[in-house]
Amino acid sequence: MEKLKSGRHPPVRLSISLDEGSAALIERLQRKHKTSKADIIRRAVRYLNVAEEGGEVPLDTCKIYLDFLSRGEHVIVDVEHWKALFSEIGGGSDEFWKEVREIGRYHWREYYDKGLRDVKEILEYVEKTNWYKLSVDSEYGFTLILSVREAKKFVRSFFEGLFDASTHKVQITEGYGKIRINIMV
Repeated sequence: MEKLKSGRHPPVRLSISLDEGSAALIERLQRKHKTSKADIIRRAVRYLNVAEEGGEVPLDTCKIYLDFLSRGEHVIVDVEHWKALFSEIGGGSDEFWKEVREIGRYHWREYYDKGLRDVKEILEYVEKTNWYKLSVDSEYGFTLILSVREAKKFVRSFFEGLFDASTHKVQITEGYGKIRINIMV
């Protein structure tokens, strides 16, 4: 490719066709960022590249990560820190566990307002925190395979509070490094 006098390469011209929704989205982003359509496309391509380099994280998962992190309400903690924290807490105080349940109750309203209504949707959403890997055992049964066994009481207390506040009746039981959540029908 031939270089310009400035030492840079001339831009590559592209002609693309977009559906109405994509074109409208580009125009909205163009106005929001006060830039050109070409700049919006360049940014989009770079963001896609970052997402794919990061392990091909699905778009829905990226949206959940952004939702968790963008308002500063959540933090990223290394799994080893998570384990050390719960190893230190051990049994914890009754007040601590009561507060964890209350936080769970609060999150029910927050998740409901986000449009998360059923047990599976909520468990899939919270799974993105890496507290556990979700195994869908049946329409009414789920296993949370904990990333850190020491966090079992925390995860259980959180979901007890959340589902106590919800319209769902669930049974929560513990296994070794796992928590089972069954919807009572």
